[in-house]
Amino acid sequence: MVKVATTTETTGGVDYVNPRDSAELFDQIAQKNMGISGTEFLRRWDAGEFEGTNWDEVPGLAEVATALPFAR
Repeated sequence: MVKVATTTETTGGVDYVNPRDSAELFDQIAQKNMGISGTEFLRRWDAGEFEGTNWDEVPGLAEVATALPFAR
């Protein structure tokens, strides 16, 4: 078997995601890091539950909060 190198076109290292995939990604990040759905995180975030909280004191909060642009 002969292996042939192939090339692929790139977009400058930027991957674009559509809104549905972006929401799914956010949900996965919330599930993995905090054990809650993306929808539940957004509800709690919007209610101010994390306001004034040190992100490093709540496991997973920093990871999910920094992924908010995927949700909105």
